[in-house]
Amino acid sequence: MAAQAYDRYLVNAQVMFLAERLRYMQNIKHTGEYPDGCGGVFFELHEGVSLASWGEDIKVHIFPYNDMQTVVEILSKCALPTQIIDWGKNSQNIQGILTPLFYGLAVQKMM
Repeated sequence: MAAQAYDRYLVNAQVMFLAERLRYMQNIKHTGEYPDGCGGVFFELHEGVSLASWGEDIKVHIFPYNDMQTVVEILSKCALPTQIIDWGKNSQNIQGILTPLFYGLAVQKMM
C-alpha cells in the first residue's frame, strides 16, 4: 500500500465558499470535480513528480455539516502504489492546500 496522509476538519464556512476557493488554487493541478449527491463536492488533485517523490494523488471531500459549517476531508497518497515512504511529502501537500483554503476562517480539527 502506498504511503498516505489524511486529515478531517470542521470549518465555519459554507460548502460553495470553500469549493470556489479550491477551484481557483493555482499551486496544484486539478484532475476532477464531482458532486457527492448529498450537497457536497469531491475534488481530485495531483502533485507532480519531484526529487522527493513520484507524485501524489490528493482527494478532497467537502460536505455540509449544518447550514453554516462544512466538513473538509483530505487524503494525499503516493501515486506510485509501491512507494512505502513519502518523506513527509503527503503531509506537506495537505498543509499546502489547507493553509490558503482555510485562510481567515475558524477551523477545528476532527478526529
